[in-house]
Amino acid sequence: MEMKIDGQTQLYGIFGNPVEHSLSPALHNAVFKRLGMNAVYMAFKVAPESLGLAFEGMRALGIRGVNITIPFKEDVLNFLDEIPEDLDRLTGAVNTAVLKDGQLLGYNTDGLGFLNALREDLSVSPSGKDILLLGSGGSARGVLFAMAHAGADRIFLYNRTHSRAHGLAEYAAQYFPQTEIVAVSSPSEIPAKKLDLVVNATPCGMRGNHELPMEWGLIKEPAAAYDLVYTPKETPWLKEAKKLGVPCANGMGMLLEQAAISFGLWTGKKEGVREAMREAVAACKL
Repeated sequence: MEMKIDGQTQLYGIFGNPVEHSLSPALHNAVFKRLGMNAVYMAFKVAPESLGLAFEGMRALGIRGVNITIPFKEDVLNFLDEIPEDLDRLTGAVNTAVLKDGQLLGYNTDGLGFLNALREDLSVSPSGKDILLLGSGGSARGVLFAMAHAGADRIFLYNRTHSRAHGLAEYAAQYFPQTEIVAVSSPSEIPAKKLDLVVNATPCGMRGNHELPMEWGLIKEPAAAYDLVYTPKETPWLKEAKKLGVPCANGMGMLLEQAAISFGLWTGKKEGVREAMREAVAACKL
């Protein structure tokens, strides 16, 4: 079925900078095609100083929904009318916006998408686990709050700017007293006990970026590792993890899961969504 664009076509998209690497257009357009929907999803590279204008444009043009990616997941809160879910409000980061009855509603599908992918790809649940989370940006916030909400025992936060990790740890700890949330200035400060999971929520390793978010020699080899980066398929950090024999996965599963949740929020449709997205990923050359 050929995509038809006319005066009735519904528009969706993603706001970010950079955004050229995003697979989201391929995923969502594949679902529109499978379901026979007159809709299109586009990538919009937004200058940081123009984020407010982008959301005004979304409202003015009737764009039904957008995803929000680096570096706007926290700043977007300034331009939304409401964040309906309690946990999303606490998280302080949003990756999905819905235009409904003229109002811009914000949601964080990263957290649940991450938990679903972690279970599917590594058979891991955060409950009762000791976890190291690398990063303190918008993606890290969604993952942190999801893991704490799921009952993680201890979460160590490491960010190259220690003050950001410290501030996030203090903020999150007040809402999850059952989880010990601690910022460390180096992964080597973590107690000697072997970690159950290490999660990279930084852009390190993203296409064109060859930095490591952490040197593996700084900690005991963990039981599992998850990298939110999905392009390239195997980051330098994951390559090192595989050499050490650490079970690991990239962020493709999370991308699929959070995208399917976003799609449901925009359209109310769930049947066949994940399947169409997986087929679209298989057709992409990463």
